[in-house]
Formats: sequence, C-alpha cells, structure tokens
Amino acid sequence: MRFIKKWSYGGANYLASVRQENHQRRLIYYYSLQVIIGAIVKVIITLLTAYIFGIFTPMLVTVLSFSIMRKLAGGYHMDTYSKCLFVSLALFILASLIAKYTYMYWNSLCLLILIILTFVIGLYVLIKYAPKDNPNKRITDPREIRKLKTLSLIYLFIWVFTTIFVFFKNKVFVLPLCFGILLSLFIITPTGHRFFDYVKSSLNNKKKHLKQKFSTNHKYFLFI
Repeated sequence: MRFIKKWSYGGANYLASVRQENHQRRLIYYYSLQVIIGAIVKVIITLLTAYIFGIFTPMLVTVLSFSIMRKLAGGYHMDTYSKCLFVSLALFILASLIAKYTYMYWNSLCLLILIILTFVIGLYVLIKYAPKDNPNKRITDPREIRKLKTLSLIYLFIWVFTTIFVFFKNKVFVLPLCFGILLSLFIITPTGHRFFDYVKSSLNNKKKHLKQKFSTNHKYFLFI
C-alpha cells in the first residue's frame, strides 16, 4: 500500500533529520516504520473486517492461534504487502465463517478427532519443515534453526493442552483454534508454497490485465 511507504518515508526523513544521521540510518528507520505501520494497519483492518462480518471472536482466536506459530515456524511470504493482506484476510474470514456457522454440527467425538489430527499433522510438519525462512530473512545458523524448531514444538504442545481444556469448557472455540494452527502449518509445507505461488501468479496476471484494460480504455476515451 502506497500510503504506508509514504508515511514510513516521511517518518524516516524526520527521525534522520532530527537526529542528524546519515542515509544508512534513514533506510533502517524507513524499513522499520514500514513493518510497524504495516502491522498496525493489518490489525485495524482485520478487526474491522471481523466486526463487519460478525465473526469478531472466532476470527480473533484464529488469528492468535495462527500468529504465534507463524512467528516461530515461519512460512510463505507474498511479494507485496497488499497481496499479503488480501490473502490473509480471505483465509481468516473463510476459516472464521466456517467455525461460526458449522460448530453446532460437530459432535464431541469429531472435535476430539480434529484436535488429535491437528496435533499429529503439526508434529510431522514442524519436525520435517520448520522453521521455514523467506528470501528477505534467511535462517542459516544451525543453532537458530534448532531453537525455532524446538519453540514451535513447545507451542504445539501448549496449544493441544489448551485446546483440550477449551474442549471441555466451551467447544465453540475449538474450531478457530484448530483452523489457526492448520493454516500456519499449511504455509510451511511445499504444497502450501505451490498453492500460494499459484495465488500470487493469478493476482499478478489479474493486475496486469486490469492495467492493460484501463490503458486501452483510457486511450480510446482520449481518441473519442
């Protein structure tokens, strides 16, 4: 989103000028502010979207369950902030809608099986693929890899015990907890990467098509 870059650039210029620092420091401020402002914007848009769709609580639980694992285990990254926001929102909304409107059809046995399957899938995926880095932040240090893998597994164990506790207290939150973890696991796997590569390619083609269409219509309008 252009306004995030614009605000980040303005903030970086201000900080660098006030502190009388060089261009290198200005770049550091610029990229740091992009991350901070982008995160704030993403949280605000996510919460507003959840409120509008009437899925505030299940979406909040889904996002929290997802975000912690994402932070530890990594996963796929879109090449632009807009694509990341669009795809993330679409997945969170879909998961939250399913959780809200189908939980009453899940009996206790099915929910328990889902929790166990999610845990088993999580063990396999984390041991085999985590942590998953990205082109902008490579993880090459063996100690860092072991640390993140261990923390990911610890979180998975905490998650399963928490989810089982929730299962006995309020089953309505079980689906969002499971969907959040399953989404975070999916973006680590090669299958998930292929899927999101396809989504990214489709969005790029759509954007290119719209630009060409607008350009053609604009020229035609001028000719008329």
